[in-house]
Amino acid sequence: MRILYQLTSPMEKTVLGPAEVDRRREFLRARSAPGVDVEVWSLADGPPSIESAYEAALVVPELARAVVRARAEGFAAMIVGCFSDPGLDALRELVDIPVIGPGSSAVHLAAQLGTRFSIITPLGAGGGRVAARLRALGVADTFASVRGIGMSVLDLARDREAVLERVTEVARTAVREDGADVFVLGCMSMGFVGVADDVQKRLELPVVNPVVAALKTAEAVVAMGLSHSKAAYPLPPKLEVPQ
Repeated sequence: MRILYQLTSPMEKTVLGPAEVDRRREFLRARSAPGVDVEVWSLADGPPSIESAYEAALVVPELARAVVRARAEGFAAMIVGCFSDPGLDALRELVDIPVIGPGSSAVHLAAQLGTRFSIITPLGAGGGRVAARLRALGVADTFASVRGIGMSVLDLARDREAVLERVTEVARTAVREDGADVFVLGCMSMGFVGVADDVQKRLELPVVNPVVAALKTAEAVVAMGLSHSKAAYPLPPKLEVPQ
């Protein structure tokens, strides 16, 4: 089983560089099931990180080209490497292989693990949009809050201990003030820092890493012979699929 983790930035060209792409590939491979080969691709162009709806929109054309290429190269599934799942519906229209959104994978899993989940994000912005998105996903009834740790996306990869301390502090506040009993890391860079297990041990509460949630969702869907419904996501009429 070959799974593509598609980054949503030209990471090899950013300050994080090729070494971070390699590190993320190894992170995924260390957590993949036996017989699963995970590859990681950067985008050719785009913003260095996604921290707004505008930046999310900018990457969709590049993702569309990537998903068509992934299908042609024989990948069994593609993961869109951003918690906001940019362009997910559009990408599913272009191919018949599963296209997995980490944000939707993580929150659906969180909703099964407790009664109220909080999403911990880098900056904590856009809570209203998050709530609207969760209503569309059908999990709004178990949503407690969005809280930020006060760090940019690019800062997350530079200081693991700072991320660990801030996530723990913010999660404890969400327990106390929001009634949260499950947590979701609301950023893929935060997931790749690898603090979920440590925070979970400190709090003794479930912490869902969207990186792992997306990977395991992709593995399960492919292993079960499933993909998204083409009745729900048909190829648009008169569309020339980008190559």
